[in-house]
Amino acid sequence: MEKDIRQSITDYKMPRYICEILCNHYAKTFLDMTIICENDTYIFSYDKKNKRRLVYRELTEIDKLQLVLTLIMINDNNCQMLIGAERYLIEPELIYSVGNRTDYDSIGILFYPDTTMTPFNIKLIRFMDKIGTKNKKKSIGCFELIKDELAKNEIYRAKSIAEKNLNRFLNEKVV
Repeated sequence: MEKDIRQSITDYKMPRYICEILCNHYAKTFLDMTIICENDTYIFSYDKKNKRRLVYRELTEIDKLQLVLTLIMINDNNCQMLIGAERYLIEPELIYSVGNRTDYDSIGILFYPDTTMTPFNIKLIRFMDKIGTKNKKKSIGCFELIKDELAKNEIYRAKSIAEKNLNRFLNEKVV
């Protein structure tokens, strides 16, 4: 596996099962990676394959809404793999994509440990604030509704709002 990115973290203890899941690529939502531990330092090497860093500034409001929905779906999948979002960072610069698309099959996350163990709902609110939306009332209102539900830790209600609004925006676009 050709390594494209390499990072390290010191004074961190990662459960062995997470290393196994990540290195054996059981959790498909992360970039392929290898982990080496040397003297309290973890060295992470990632293979981007055909993915490039997502350029979120070039995304439409529909794409951003799709990205939020995709991140919720990724979190669900990763929790099933015993790697909850509190274990890794969710930042715009850690999201990789094929062709700058935001659907589930096009996205890969660069796994980097979160030493603060911040809950997913808080991370997603912060993520949404970072990617922002242009001054379109519908998009801003939708993002605010989603963030309100996330603030109450109502992730499934936030997902439902994202799905309904995404479908509505796509239907309006077609008409």
